[in-house]
Amino acid sequence: IQEYPIDVQNNQLPFLRNPDILVGENDLTALSYLHEPAVLHNLKVRFLESNHIYTYCGIVLVAINPYDQLPIYGQDVIYAYSGQNMGDMDPHIFAVAEEAYKQMA
Repeated sequence: IQEYPIDVQNNQLPFLRNPDILVGENDLTALSYLHEPAVLHNLKVRFLESNHIYTYCGIVLVAINPYDQLPIYGQDVIYAYSGQNMGDMDPHIFAVAEEAYKQMA
């Protein structure tokens, strides 16, 4: 367990922690506490443990560059996201593109 000292003189308390059920959430707006450490921790969990490079923040798509080629842009993935609503499947650039196309049409 890592301990962090609390500066009582400046009355600065540590950031509140999100419940474990929200760890790795695919939409950052679902977090109980939305602050920088919680956002970074969520992105870290999704990227390192689940190998997901995309995360929603409402209607915004956050992407982490994996610095590697990933097999997530093939024709089968395009068909999987075609006709789907933005929140129905895992976050992906194709989900955002599909939603933009629906709104434009």
